[in-house]
Amino acid sequence: MADTDSSSAPKPHVYDLLNRLNASFARVHRNMEALEQVGIFDPLMMQSLNRQSEQLRAGANYHLLGAMRRIEERDRERFSQPPNE
Repeated sequence: MADTDSSSAPKPHVYDLLNRLNASFARVHRNMEALEQVGIFDPLMMQSLNRQSEQLRAGANYHLLGAMRRIEERDRERFSQPPNE
């Protein structure tokens, strides 16, 4: 299991990487549409490939953002506690 200690990787960096991942998926989608517009590939296959890439994007976001939500909830709880003296 991956270490979910938020101190091991700065959260802003993780969110930036997630943003870049989603931008990459958007580029894949645009390029797939452009290839489909060329008209030399089977439209049903292109639609199937596009759906597969969207399914991968959605699954990745679901799992990765779910992990970040758990980290944020843990941090919210941790920071809401008074400091130990």
